[in-house]
Amino acid sequence: MVAHWNLDGDFRDSVGAHHGEGRGVKFVEGRDGRSGGAALFDGVENLIEVPHDIRLFHGSDEFSISAWVNLGENLVSVHGGILTKYDPAARRGVNLTVMGSSPGYSSMGDAKYLHFGIDNAINGSWMDCGKPWKSNPLIGTLVVYKGRLYAGLGDASRPEDACHVFRYEGGTDWVDCGRLGSHPLTASVFSVVVHKGHLYGGTGVWDWLKAHAGMGGPNHVYRYEGGTEWRDCGQVGNGYRTMSLASFNGELYAADDTLPGKVYKYEGGTSWSFCGRLGAKRERLVNCMTVYRGHLYGSTHPGIYRYEGGAKWESIGHGPFESTQIHKLQVYDGHLYAGTWPHGKVLRYEGEGQWTDCGQLGISTERHQINEVNDLAVYNGKLYAGVIPKAEVYRYEWGQEWTLLRRLVANQGWSPNDVASWCRVPSLTVFQGKLFQGTSTCFGRFDPTGPPEAGRVYAMEAGKNVSYDDDLGAGWKHVVAVRERGLMKLYVDGQLRAASAPFDNADYETSNIEPLLIGFGAQNYFSGVLDDIRIYGGPLTAAQVSTLYQS
Repeated sequence: MVAHWNLDGDFRDSVGAHHGEGRGVKFVEGRDGRSGGAALFDGVENLIEVPHDIRLFHGSDEFSISAWVNLGENLVSVHGGILTKYDPAARRGVNLTVMGSSPGYSSMGDAKYLHFGIDNAINGSWMDCGKPWKSNPLIGTLVVYKGRLYAGLGDASRPEDACHVFRYEGGTDWVDCGRLGSHPLTASVFSVVVHKGHLYGGTGVWDWLKAHAGMGGPNHVYRYEGGTEWRDCGQVGNGYRTMSLASFNGELYAADDTLPGKVYKYEGGTSWSFCGRLGAKRERLVNCMTVYRGHLYGSTHPGIYRYEGGAKWESIGHGPFESTQIHKLQVYDGHLYAGTWPHGKVLRYEGEGQWTDCGQLGISTERHQINEVNDLAVYNGKLYAGVIPKAEVYRYEWGQEWTLLRRLVANQGWSPNDVASWCRVPSLTVFQGKLFQGTSTCFGRFDPTGPPEAGRVYAMEAGKNVSYDDDLGAGWKHVVAVRERGLMKLYVDGQLRAASAPFDNADYETSNIEPLLIGFGAQNYFSGVLDDIRIYGGPLTAAQVSTLYQS
């Protein structure tokens, strides 16, 4: 054993000298009932820092990580890291984290997934995962639910083929999971979220010109009942688009596209209660929502707001850095980030209404200001973005530096003066250890002459990863991550739950001089209780994992 943190009232390593320093961590009852026998992390700024040592994940050595994890039932902040030793500038190290699916404009769901990744600045190949429906021009949502990946469609050649959800079956195969409602003008699955063990979807019409002209059906929220069945949970407000869905503190919230944008809370059946409007009357629609540090956040076209309860929303920024639309809120490195239009800037919130410019994505803005950050996602230690007008995927490096990874829609006839020629990447999510991306034309409307890459799903891998894509649930769970020679495995409660494909072990050295952090990861601070954390200098066998779980 390389290190063992019992967390019995202190942060000391019981088998060596890898002692930690706690920051705001409190001790609570352990899983065996011992007073002060486990460490409580509040998801804000609590962590344990262990100084760098060459014996911690050296080179391409095999290793195992074991931890007891206790997660709360309700989501009050974006999920965070269990243990990480990672250099983001070099893209080298180890990440073990609890994560969730936060598709498109919607917030992270309350289902708790597990991700284990290593990297040595190695980019894997890109994979075409197919087009769920032949006439669909847009993948507006990608969400992980009960171990499967689901995609929401934006439009189709016939109304009855629009507004469907499809389930990924591997390769380029997809299975139809039914239509949300039957209104012929409701063309799009606009928002989705996992909440209290169910998959919810909000309807709308992606083509904003049609929505503004009233050419859409009433926006509803539906709950997936299995097969191709969806239960109507009622109309939300009186708009045409359910812009965003969020699970926060045990409640389901939905945002509409009216003037001004409003938020509602689900009361069961088909009932929704009003939770206030965001900003002044001129601030049309609520673009997106997220949860962060005990609050629900939402954005309008120019503003970002924090929910204070009842019907009250507090402004934390209005048009920062000349942004006129805020399209995505995401958490990375423990901070709140915003993706904007028209300069394509990504902004970081510093508190007290202050924002930092973290760089510009898309085309040059010297002549045309048409860059829009559609989605932001955290994957194996780094932040990724999908961008209009050329359907590009970027990776954040540091400061204001971003790396363009790929243009997913090769529309050679595109012009900055022709909106119909623009394309987007409106949805990103992590599934089976890979980053999946959905593509679209700008309007998301059916066009038989549209680019063939629009309405498709792609995936890529950075480093080597494995993920457990079913809900860990609340309460104590035993988690073991194993790096065996050329293979990665995840165990939950003594059972092997996921394994990677074989790889060349020598390619993935993880040595770095960063400290080892417990209770913090690339996305956020951990929220919950940790106990009995161990690092082994080799791969545990299935029998050894089972013994650990039962001990």
